[in-house]
Amino acid sequence: MTTTNLFELIKSYTELPGPGGDEWIVQDFVQKRWRPHVQTMTQTPVGNVIAHVGGEGPRLMLAAHADEICFVVKYIDDNGFVWIASGQRDPEQRPTLRSSVFLPWGHPALILTEAGPVECIFATLTGHVLTPAQRAMSQPTWNDIFLDVGASSRAEVEDQGIQIGDRVIWNPPTRRMGDFVYGKAMDDRVGLAIMERLLVEVDRERLAYELLFVSTVQEEIGLVGAESAAAAAGCELAIALDVGLVGDAPGVDPRDASPRLGGGPTIVHKDLSNYSRPLTRALMKTAKEAAIPVQPAVFAFYGSDASAFTRHGLQAALVVAPTRYTHSPFEMVHLTDVELTVQLLKRFLETRS
Repeated sequence: MTTTNLFELIKSYTELPGPGGDEWIVQDFVQKRWRPHVQTMTQTPVGNVIAHVGGEGPRLMLAAHADEICFVVKYIDDNGFVWIASGQRDPEQRPTLRSSVFLPWGHPALILTEAGPVECIFATLTGHVLTPAQRAMSQPTWNDIFLDVGASSRAEVEDQGIQIGDRVIWNPPTRRMGDFVYGKAMDDRVGLAIMERLLVEVDRERLAYELLFVSTVQEEIGLVGAESAAAAAGCELAIALDVGLVGDAPGVDPRDASPRLGGGPTIVHKDLSNYSRPLTRALMKTAKEAAIPVQPAVFAFYGSDASAFTRHGLQAALVVAPTRYTHSPFEMVHLTDVELTVQLLKRFLETRS
């Protein structure tokens, strides 16, 4: 696959709307794209998509999550402005410039209503109308951020189908600069794109495992889909695919995040959870034997679906595509890393121990 085709594949996944708890557009897309390449496919009550690829051997699940960072409508005022809360776990109960989710002021937004999507903008008071007290405020609250939907009254907002509880996402296009690709929802649509590539490229006659592919839901709010997928898939082994941290941006201490864009996929040995040493070592061995560059890493402030798989008794490993600016509308990946992740997993799945 050329880099242009790989970019278009990533773009097709990242530009889909799929906020936590409302991932059905992504899951419908996944089922449409995967169905020609799998033996069976089901969708669980919580929304996970489980596809049986084939093969013989230990039962192994490859998983990535469909949801993306989101917000949720909490109030509509009489002047036609829409107020939001975090769509993730929000222990601080306030947005900050240095939180794990990028502060959304000024970015294009999309509200997902029952009547269809509504384009708007994340807004806040700016410039000349700010009072001295507002200028001095260093810690905004969720009541300092609102959505401007181009309405003048609550009735006009409601006429657009907007209701309390509707999910809201960033809404930029996915763009390319050479082999660097940036936009929203690289976390974790890149993982789903990698899985689609594998479905096309893997040789089922050489599979060393009975292979299942799973697209999980609500990872960003606490690994919700993965908790039930671990039991529903009935696997012994699991590899979670996600995006990972890098240390190649200004201000990052490489002792805390050593991978870089373009250096190959990252195999995570530990983050907030410990992962299977035998499975992780097997992935490292595969990379070495295939001369595929990989970047081993240990992350302190990080977690993924692999944590839920581990808690449910599976041998779990975590492979991630190095990513700059995570949990933002300008998450950035490198096409070489994505392609090498495909090749690493293909080689691993086709190699008998």
